[in-house]
Parts: sequence; structure tokens; C-alpha cells
Amino acid sequence: MSRCTFAMLFAILLCGSQNAIAQKKILVNNADSLNYDEALYGKDVQVLIGNVEFEHQTALMYCDTAYRFVGSNKFNAKGNIHIIQNDTLHLYGNTLYYDGNTGIAQVRDKVRLVNKDVVLTTDYLDYDRVNNFAYYFNFGKIVNKENTLTSKKGYYYPDADQTHFKDSVVATNPKYIIYSDTLIYNTVTKVANIHGPTHIVGDSNTIYAEAGYYDMMHDVALLKQNAYVQGEQLLKGDTIYYNRASGYGEIFNGMELHDTTNNVIIKGDYGFYNEISKDALATLNAQLLQIYNEDTLFLHADTLQAVPLENGEDKLIKAYRKVQYFRPDMQGRCDSMVFDSRDTTNTFYYDPIMWSMGNQLSADVIRMYTKDEVLDKIDLIDRSFIISEEDTGRYNQIKGKEMVGYVRNNELYRIDVDGNAQSVYFPKDKKNILGVNRAESSNMTIYLKKRQVDQIVMRVSPTGNMNPLFLIADEKLRLDGFYWLEAFRPKTKEDIFIWEELPLFERGEDRSEYDLDETY
Repeated sequence: MSRCTFAMLFAILLCGSQNAIAQKKILVNNADSLNYDEALYGKDVQVLIGNVEFEHQTALMYCDTAYRFVGSNKFNAKGNIHIIQNDTLHLYGNTLYYDGNTGIAQVRDKVRLVNKDVVLTTDYLDYDRVNNFAYYFNFGKIVNKENTLTSKKGYYYPDADQTHFKDSVVATNPKYIIYSDTLIYNTVTKVANIHGPTHIVGDSNTIYAEAGYYDMMHDVALLKQNAYVQGEQLLKGDTIYYNRASGYGEIFNGMELHDTTNNVIIKGDYGFYNEISKDALATLNAQLLQIYNEDTLFLHADTLQAVPLENGEDKLIKAYRKVQYFRPDMQGRCDSMVFDSRDTTNTFYYDPIMWSMGNQLSADVIRMYTKDEVLDKIDLIDRSFIISEEDTGRYNQIKGKEMVGYVRNNELYRIDVDGNAQSVYFPKDKKNILGVNRAESSNMTIYLKKRQVDQIVMRVSPTGNMNPLFLIADEKLRLDGFYWLEAFRPKTKEDIFIWEELPLFERGEDRSEYDLDETY
């Protein structure tokens, strides 16, 4: 057995420091006592006790007790561990395993790393001094001013001011909580980059994305991959730029805005939505879906706009230019449309044409009413015209200034015509046409059964007669303003995106002067 005094130890170290190789060796700057007992501790093992200080390159390391392995350039330490790296990074713990060859410090039990305004705590941390990064693998927490982030695994890179969190990531802020699989966080910019399924839960909404970033300093986000913002309404998109303070979301590709209150979905390849003001706009392949009990109405226009009303609950949805829509029992087209959630009406403007219940309906303005999500009534305002094909080349017709059509069980059962009422229809005896009936009066009511005229009641100056077909010239079989436009009817929901201009016929209105905002 051999022993060395503490003074002898420092003399040896001082001589060794003259050698360039010794710069890679761990230096002992201080200890209250040093023991060297080969039989008790093993060969080349030194035991340092009390106020122990090591120095290795740019790091100072302090502890209560240390076992130094001279030959392997390593030491194990316990009690009040404190590592200072470059005078800026401080690392604390209860146990330390340090390898001078690799520069890796393994710190265990109540570990705390402090760098600038970043505090990292865990029970298991490995710190690579050479590459200046720390790694924890059994849960860790980083506190960066008002942001607290935890995860099962994590890397901290002081030089880059960056932390990589992996597995069960939770980031807490006074305004929201982030739950993620993988998150990369910059401790200076406070930007969290999203790399995997991530939920951001706040008081008023929940945000989801699988890629992108969230700027925790400015409360703005770029959300990608299955991204959505769920508040009072659900906003989806391939890419969403979102500002929490203003409530503004700008969407690029795959926009979907779900209004569950009014059973409406707005789609487009570009648009925006403000969750505070409730304003919304969609364009580029814009589409409106109105969901009813059994069917959905699919509507396309160049631009869709949602405008909130003063009561804060209802809204107008405006469709601008080249509007076409499809529902199995109803199709149509016009230039512009307004949906009013207060009374669930759809109003169609400028050359509106509707095909429904075997009829073609047209007027200057068409207004459709629903009741309990079922079509209830249709108003035709100014130059109203209803046509149905009775036989090849023969058409039942009703014309007037204004009309109201009443619907029951998805069938027109009554039509009131107000002003300049005219009708042409072909009564039948079972399968055979008996002749043609042409009638006129100021006002008229038509009752229908199974889509056939059953009775006509004429009021004020009625005229009319029924004649065999061979006595009526072909031009008398059609009322003025007759246009059969079946070729322009959308046959499927895909057809609403195919727009064809109508034949040139005078509607008495200049499209260039038409403004939906002034109209409604």
C-alpha cells in the first residue's frame, strides 16, 4: 500500500502541466483532502473530499466528493455538482460521471442546467462539452420565461438557442397548451417548429397541424398537413397562416370552413376567415355545401363571402359570379346568390334558372324558402316563367309578373301568379293529350297533382279556351319569352364547375352595372 500527500499531488500536476498533452487531461485545482489507496480503491484511483474543483479545458467542475481515475482520464463525483462552461452555462446535480476523453458529463439526480434565461431540469442528463449540447432521456422540463416545455426525451443546443423535444411533448403558456410528438423550440425567438401531430389548446379554440411552426412570442402560426383551427367554427386547409390576437386565418389550398350552426361548409383553394368578426371569403374553385336532413346542396361560384349580422349569430353568405348548384331534387344557375341564415332563404339574382320537380323556373329574382331543412316555398319575382315538358316538343307553361310556388313532400302543389298571368298546358286523358288549353287573366292560381295541372282558377278579366292541337299554330303553343334551357342544367355535382354562357336573350339588365352588395 502507498500513500501520497496532497502537496505531492499538486507538485506532480504542476510538472505535468508543462507538457502539451496535459492540456487534455483533467486538472485538479482544489480539494480539502486526497486519498490514494490501491488496495481499497483500486489502481490509479484517487479519492478527493471537500470543496473539490476540477478544470478541463473551458470548464470548471465542483463537487463534495470525487473518485478520479488517473489512467483513464475520468472521474465520478457526488454532492453539490456544479459545472461552469465558458462562464455562461451552469449545470447542477447530485451525481456526475465525467469522461475527459470525450468531454461528456453524465449528471444524475435533481439536475438543473441554466443558460441565460433558460432553465432545464431533469433527473438524467448527458452533456457533451465538446459539441456543446445536452440530452435528457427520462422526462425533462425547460422553463424559458413564460413558456414551460416538457417531454420524455430532449436535446438542448445552447449555441443555436434551440431545443428538440421528442415524445409526449407539452408546452405550457398562459394563453394555451401545446401537445405534440416532436417539437423544435428556439429559446430566443420563441418559435416552436412542428414535426408531427400537434394540438394547441387555448380558451377559445384548438389548433392542429403536423408540420409548420407556432411563434409563441407573437402568437402567429403557419400550419400544414391536415391543419385545422377548431373554435365556434371549424377551419381546415392545406396551409393556414393564423394570428391568434386578431383571429385572422389565411388559407392556401384545401380550405374548408364548417359552420355547424347553419349546417354550411365553405370551400376554396384560397380564402380567409376571422374567428372574432366571423368574416370569411373563399375563391378559386369556391364551393358552398348546404347540408339538409337527407341531401346536400353543392354550389359553386367564383367567390364566396360570409358576412356576419349584428345579432352575432346569423350571417349572409354571398356567392358572386357564375353560380351553379346541384342537389338531387334541384339544380340551377345564376350570376349571384345570397343565403340568409335568419330565415334560411336562398335568393338568386340575374338570369336565375332553377330546375326542380320536373319544372324549369326562371325570373329576374328567385327566392327559395326552407322549413325544417325541407323546401317549402319559392318566390319568382318579375318576369316569372315556369316550364315543364309534357311531351316531345310540347311544354306546359305558366307566365306572369310574380309567382309563389308552394311545395309539399317535394312536389309543387300550388302556384299563385300575380300580374299578367298566362298559361299553356296540355290536358291528358290517361296517356293521350286531349288538346291545348291557353288562358290569360290578371291573377291565376294553378293546382297540381303528381306534377300535372289539376285545376286553374283565374281572377280578373279571365280569357281562355281549349282547342285540338291541329287547330293551333306552333307559334301559339309557346308564350313570349319561352326558352327551354335543359342543356344548361347541371346533371351532377361535378357539373357545377363547368360554366357555359346562355344564349343571347334580352333580360333588360346590364351585368356590368350589377352589384350584389347594393342589391341585398
